Parts: sequence; C-alpha cells; structure tokens
Amino acid sequence: MDTADLAGTYTYRSFLDRPEPVDDFNRLRFAQLELRLSVEPGGAISGALVFPADPGEEPLAMDMTGKATNGPGVHFTLSGRGQPGTPVSDFHYEYDGIVLPHWPTGIDQRQTLAGTVLRAADHGSGPALARAGQTASFLAVKRDA
Repeated sequence: MDTADLAGTYTYRSFLDRPEPVDDFNRLRFAQLELRLSVEPGGAISGALVFPADPGEEPLAMDMTGKATNGPGVHFTLSGRGQPGTPVSDFHYEYDGIVLPHWPTGIDQRQTLAGTVLRAADHGSGPALARAGQTASFLAVKRDA
C-alpha cells in the first residue's frame, strides 16, 4: 500500500477506552464524524474532520494536517484544530494511527484506519469544559469514492 491510498472520505468513530464490558455500546462512544483526507506526494496530509449538521446548516469542522510514512505498513500522524471563528475554534486533537492489514481472502473488507486520539488542549468552559489529556481509540472506515 502507498501513502496516497489514504486519500478519501471515511466514517470516523472514536471510543472511550473503558476496560469493563458495557451493556450499551453507546457508553463507549466518544465521537462519530466524517474524515476527509488528501495526501500529497511525499506523504503530507491535509483535510477536515467534519461534525454532523442538520440539513441546511453549515457543518463545523476541524482542519487536519499531518504526515504519512510507508514502512511495514502505512503509519500516519494528524493534528486537528477547530476552524477559526467557529464554536469549535478552541478544539485541538492529536492522532496517531495505521492502516489495518487487508485480508487477501476477506469478503467486502474496507480500508480501515485505526489508532489513538489525544485531546491536546482544553476546550469549552464552565461545566462544559473538556480537559486536555483525554484519550480514545478510533477506527475510520473508507467510504466509496
């Protein structure tokens, strides 16, 4: 696989790292968003992590930048920052991930990114304050072009 194969649109899901079994999978939910990535020759990544929006409303987004490298597999790092002048302008998250292996005999397997995410800065205020340091695991499943 080549780093250019990272380009595309993904359904991004992140999960709280809770070790105990849960009876409701939503108790693990950290976020579900749309991840859009472009990759330049040499592995430079740009894109957006887009929040869901009601029909007719402009979605909020974080600008994504990073780097992908080839090795035994594809490894990437991303930095996500809320777009200026929006309610998420103070968001800052860091991502470290890989492209999961493809099974040659797999049926309907989709390219999937996996890794960890770190809230790199506090955002919000008062009771809605989200403190830096929160971590989660993520999967991003590539959509059809």
